[in-house]
Order: sequence, then C-alpha cells, then structure tokens
Amino acid sequence: MNDITARSEQYRGFTISVTPQKDNDDLWDFTYRLQREGEPEAQVITRSRTLGGYAAPETAYTAGLEVARTEVDNLLRP
Repeated sequence: MNDITARSEQYRGFTISVTPQKDNDDLWDFTYRLQREGEPEAQVITRSRTLGGYAAPETAYTAGLEVARTEVDNLLRP
C-alpha cells in the first residue's frame, strides 16, 4: 500500500491520527491510531480498514476519522 501523510485531531481526550492508504486496486483505505492524552506510546491503539475501499484519499480520511471517533465514544461509554 502507498501511504500518504497522516492527519491528526484531538477528540474527547484522545489524539486521533488517520492515514489514507492506496491499496492494490487503486482504491483508498485507512489506518488510524488512538492515543489518550498523557498515556505512553506503548498504549497506542492502531487499527486498519482494508475492505471495500474509497475512490479518493479525502473520503478514506473522513471515513477513518468517523470510525475512530466511534471507537473513542465506545471506550468512554460508562
């Protein structure tokens, strides 16, 4: 897969970093990382999505951000 630059944002005490990746079929997928503020690098959560694919890197980034936000919401659920 060909990587492009990751983009990050803060969300509910976590840093979310999403990297769109070009797969072998010329579609885009994503990898995201979650790191809670103040936690060591060893506790970073990394996930990737390699099914389906998106037509453009911006679409893959947006999808990755939404999936990562949902995971943060689930982690913080009481």
